[in-house]
Amino acid sequence: MEMTKAELIEFSSAGKAVTVDRPFNNPAHHNQIVFDALRHQKSKKIFGLAYEKDDGLYIDLKCDPARIDELVETSAYILPGQHFTKQNWITVDVNELPTKEVLTKLVNVSYQLTN
Repeated sequence: MEMTKAELIEFSSAGKAVTVDRPFNNPAHHNQIVFDALRHQKSKKIFGLAYEKDDGLYIDLKCDPARIDELVETSAYILPGQHFTKQNWITVDVNELPTKEVLTKLVNVSYQLTN
């Protein structure tokens, strides 16, 4: 699925009270990955981390720990969490997603789990 990082952030924030910031980026380092943290507006808890790496677009999302192994094994676009704890987070390769509906479900689960 083709999407820019800005479109991913907008899509993942639609219908939710969200703020976006860049808490993990050091302005002194110019050739690094830029992480955009998607947060609940009230609690400030992160439910998504969007970034570009090696010409790919990714989003880290919280997931039910009981489902992570199954999702990683059965879905080529879902990887073990690349950031945060791998027991609670997955990394989604946005370019490999089959539909926007799949992304909607994954984002909504993460949003609910971090609420």
